[in-house]
Amino acid sequence: MTNLAIALLALANFAGTSPIGKTPAVISPAKKIADLPLSVPKGWKTEKVQGSTTITPGDVPTGKIYVVMVTASEGKAGSLDEIFEGAKKTLAESGTFKELSEPKVSKSDGGWDYKFVLGTLESGDRGLLAQAMAVKKGDEGGTILVLADGVETMTKYADTFTAMIRGMGAPKTAPVAPSPGKVDLQYTVPPGWVKQQVNGFPLLVKEKKDGYNNWRVSLLIMPTEALSSNVRNQFEGYWKSFVTPNFETTIAPIPLMSRLKSGYACAFDGEFNINKLTTVTLYMIAHGGRVVPVMGIFYGAEWGLNNDIENEVAEFLDTARIPGVSVDKVQLYSGSNLVGDYSESGTSFANYVTRSGAYAGDATISTASYLTIGSDGKYSSSGFAVGAAGNIREKDAGTWSLEDDELVLSKGRRYVVFGYGNDAKAGRFLIISNRSNQKSRLKFTNPRGPLQATWYRAK
Repeated sequence: MTNLAIALLALANFAGTSPIGKTPAVISPAKKIADLPLSVPKGWKTEKVQGSTTITPGDVPTGKIYVVMVTASEGKAGSLDEIFEGAKKTLAESGTFKELSEPKVSKSDGGWDYKFVLGTLESGDRGLLAQAMAVKKGDEGGTILVLADGVETMTKYADTFTAMIRGMGAPKTAPVAPSPGKVDLQYTVPPGWVKQQVNGFPLLVKEKKDGYNNWRVSLLIMPTEALSSNVRNQFEGYWKSFVTPNFETTIAPIPLMSRLKSGYACAFDGEFNINKLTTVTLYMIAHGGRVVPVMGIFYGAEWGLNNDIENEVAEFLDTARIPGVSVDKVQLYSGSNLVGDYSESGTSFANYVTRSGAYAGDATISTASYLTIGSDGKYSSSGFAVGAAGNIREKDAGTWSLEDDELVLSKGRRYVVFGYGNDAKAGRFLIISNRSNQKSRLKFTNPRGPLQATWYRAK
C-alpha cells in the first residue's frame, strides 16, 4: 500500500498563489496517469511515489499541503464498492480516517463511474482533510486520494480537481472562454477584514486562531455580468457553477430575496454547517441591469457565536455599488407567484414547573395556520392553537397586494416576503416573516436558520 506519510514529506513544499475563478482551469492534452485516463491540469506536477502517481499544483504555498495520489488497480478491477473500501483502507494505514458525509456516486464525461467521500485523517498530533475516491470502467479501476492541510487549501484547488475528474476518459474539448465581465464592484471592507487578491479576484478575509478560536470567513467577489430576464434561473446557474462542484449540499436553492439598504436587490441562499466544517453561501447583488455574484465561505464554529460576522457581511452587502448602472430597481417578486393554498403546523412540548423545579402542569401546545392567496386578489387565513390551557381559533379574510417585498393584507397586516420556490422533494414553499407589521430580514450568513421566518407549504 502507498505510504502517505512519505508522499507528504516529499511533496508538501511549493510556493505561490491560487487560481480561483468562475472558469475551471484549462486541462492540458490528455495523457494517462498511473494507467488511468486522467489529464494533468496545466501547471501541475507529477511524480512516481512507491507505485502511485502523485499530482501536485505548482503553486502550493510553503507550509501548505495539497496532493492527489492516483493508483491503478492491478489486474481486473473489483466492484466500485470494493475499490472504494480499498481507498479508505489506504488512508487508515496512515492514521484515523473519519468520514464527514455520506459517500457520493457520479460518472465522468468519459463514462467512468466514481464514488467518493470527504473526511479527516488524524495521525499523531497532525490532522488533514482527506478525500477517498474509487473510479471504475469495465475491468479497469483505481483509487484517487486527495490530502490537504485544511478547508482553505482543499477549496483552493477544488475547481481544477473537479474538472480533472469529470473529464476522465472524455475526448479533448476546446478551453472554456473566461467570463467577459470585469470585477468592478465598489464596497466598504468590514472592520477587521483584510482584502486579498486571488487570481485577480478580490477576496475579503477575517480569521482568528488562538487557543480558543480556530475560524476563517471569506467573501470571494466575482466579475460583474448582465442581468438575465430571469433572476431566479441566473442565481441557480451561479449556484451550479460555484457551489455544486465544490461543496456537498442538501438544499435546492430557492433563492431567498432581500432589498438592501442601498435599494439594490440581493438574491441569496446557503447551507449552514456543511460537513460540520464549512458553511457556504452565495449572494447575487443586482441593480440597473447588472449583477455581481459573491461567494461566502465560513469555516469553523466560533465565528457564529455572536452576530459580529453577520453584521459585517450585512454591512458589506448594504454598501456594495455596481458602477455605471442605471437607477432601475430589480423586481424582487411577482404577485402571480404568491398565489396558492398554504399551511404550516408544529408542536411544542413543555411542562410548567415551580420555583423548586417540581412538575406543575402540561404546557404542550400544537399550532396550525392556513393561508389562501387567490388569483382574484382575495385572501383568507385561519389559525388554531390547541393546548392544556384551552383552544384558540382565528379567522381573517379580505384583499391582498404585493408592495416590493411585502405582502399587504387589507385588514391591516403586512408581512415581509423572503422567498418562494420549489423543492423536488419538499414541494412548493412561501416564506414570510413570523410577525406582521415588523420589518425584518433573514441572516445573510445562515438564511435557513430556525425561528427567522414562517415556511408555508403549498397543497
